Amino acid sequence: MKAIFQGECHISSSDRESLFDQIDEDVDALFVENREDAVSPDDWSFGYLSFLVSALTFYWLQAFLGSAPQIEDEVDVPVFDEIDTPLPELYSRLPLSWTASAGLFAGLVFLYGIFTPEMTIPFVSTPSILTSLYTIIGKLLLVVGSLILFSGILIFLEERYMGSRDSDMTRSVTKIATENGYQTVVVSCGDMHLARLPMLFEEEDWDVEVNESSFGRIGKLWRFMIK
Repeated sequence: MKAIFQGECHISSSDRESLFDQIDEDVDALFVENREDAVSPDDWSFGYLSFLVSALTFYWLQAFLGSAPQIEDEVDVPVFDEIDTPLPELYSRLPLSWTASAGLFAGLVFLYGIFTPEMTIPFVSTPSILTSLYTIIGKLLLVVGSLILFSGILIFLEERYMGSRDSDMTRSVTKIATENGYQTVVVSCGDMHLARLPMLFEEEDWDVEVNESSFGRIGKLWRFMIK
């Protein structure tokens, strides 16, 4: 079996077009880095609730900035978009030291955004109305950013030190492709996954082809960091 990896920045329209270029009459299916909608864990906790809010905020912002049509409407092959690790399962794997440290840092950013009385541009004298506008925008960015920061730190650490999401995606794609008799598939994933995911597929006896996104330099830096 052959897997063609198309790296992407999830809000890039040019990367979406590059993905479409990989899908021809020889491709049997498309797999998209995404997860099932399940968000309810066996046991709720404040940490998981914070992680859920953080992750969903990030996904909403990503969808808002990307504003791309559903990919199922634009390709003529079967699309499987629930190959990533469900959020409850992903969170349960994270060490408490990670969640506590990320939560403390994100919490401090959130509190700073809420309670700092005024923000000014360093070394620049501005009228009071501009200072007020800068403060409002700055506070908004800090508050929203702190929500995204919590899940972002944890996902970064998981990818850097554990890589269980890559293993889950490898198993999911291999299982579905084997069950359906697919011989050639395209796997759309963020560029950072190209550091490990193709290697895991090769270990499952896949032939692998890798195409980086238009942000390929970021992917190369990431692959250097996790080695």
